[in-house]
Amino acid sequence: MTNETISKLQQIPGLKVLLGEQIGADYCHDELPDARPYAPEAVCEAESTQQVSQLMKLCSEEGLSVTVRGAGTGRAGASVPVKGGIVLSLKEMNKIISVDEEAMTMTLQPGVLLQDVKAEAESHGLYYPPDPGEKTATIGGNVSTNASGPCAGKYGRSCDYVLDAELVLADGTVTTLSAREDLRQVLGSEGTLAVITRLSLKLVKAPGADVILLLPFADSDTALAAAEKIAQADFAPAVMEYMDGEIVEFSGKVTGNPVFPLEIDGCPVAATLMLSLEAEDEDAVEELMEQFAEYAEELECLDILVGDSISMKREFWAAHDAFHNSMESAVAQVEVNVSVPSLQLSALINYAKSLGEEGGYKVMAYSHVPCGGVHFHGVSDMSKDEFRDRAAAFAKAVRSKCLELGGSATAEYGVGYANIDWFKSSDAEGYQQMLQAKAKLDPRGILNPGKVVEQC
Repeated sequence: MTNETISKLQQIPGLKVLLGEQIGADYCHDELPDARPYAPEAVCEAESTQQVSQLMKLCSEEGLSVTVRGAGTGRAGASVPVKGGIVLSLKEMNKIISVDEEAMTMTLQPGVLLQDVKAEAESHGLYYPPDPGEKTATIGGNVSTNASGPCAGKYGRSCDYVLDAELVLADGTVTTLSAREDLRQVLGSEGTLAVITRLSLKLVKAPGADVILLLPFADSDTALAAAEKIAQADFAPAVMEYMDGEIVEFSGKVTGNPVFPLEIDGCPVAATLMLSLEAEDEDAVEELMEQFAEYAEELECLDILVGDSISMKREFWAAHDAFHNSMESAVAQVEVNVSVPSLQLSALINYAKSLGEEGGYKVMAYSHVPCGGVHFHGVSDMSKDEFRDRAAAFAKAVRSKCLELGGSATAEYGVGYANIDWFKSSDAEGYQQMLQAKAKLDPRGILNPGKVVEQC
């Protein structure tokens, strides 16, 4: 990048340009574990669509790569500048523009945090359902990766709630696309096709009441079989999480606050299902629980534990959300996130655990059962160097088995640069469609190069 180009960037009104030592380390990585950092030549922090448009026009003319970044909470390297160039940060585009209670919509900028989207909707008596685990992610990042989470089985993914979006294309053109147009591919493209500068989201009526039920089981196969039966019944759980006993025990020891049961009447708990049931009011929830209690007699669960107070529900979710962070206490660890048809979860989980037994390390799992997404964590007391080859072999074997079972090897974390080969293997048609879209919308390949597809 020449001094002349830097000068032109600095002349864009209101655009903050960071150079050299002004660029913090956070701009060089996301949350992809054990990944090398990539430093940009400049970081540009934008506050308006006009600034983004002027920047993209300049970069298009000069052939400079631009990597769009929100909060940097991704785990596939999607917001990392692997080709150098410019990091375009949208974290200052963080205004909620309006909420229309009657139409049940919210218009906002892409840098608004997910937790603030949810809180704003709630303050208007409305509900934004997508619930990826990282609440400090930006809404722009969520829709750019089509993030899902535990509620996806009932409510869908992030892109299902986008009504329209203002976009800046690679050449600086500003356009608005609605959900009736070819919007979904652009939004789920991880910043490789356009820059999102404004979103209109669909909101829904908030459930009047809800309850969390914990169903502990003596073995994991029985738990997953029960989950399939529940999915086919009429209870429509908003959440149905599978948590194996080992991850519950490991995380509970790390946090010092074990919440989920490890033993019921002397019987060890091998797996637990966590269900969230919703209804229009407390009376309806109570009736639903009574119906479920009768139904559960045929599920072979060891007990039913009820979380019906705000404090208990928060405690359950805090214990669930601690799974990820607790893994940092391991000397060495690897995470693999994949998805398979829910009927294949048992086969995949048993396979992954057998790899750990053979390799001398522990494999733990939890899953968003209705959509088949599963997180595997392999942990070991070996040194990181000693564990590195086993971790890589584990990840490759699990992803290969996932494809064999008809699943997706990229799942919730998206493609980024870390999962390009698995994207090609698991969705050859989708990969070709992305190549075609890239060639059409970004023929010079300047937007987030090295991600999702290898070339344009």
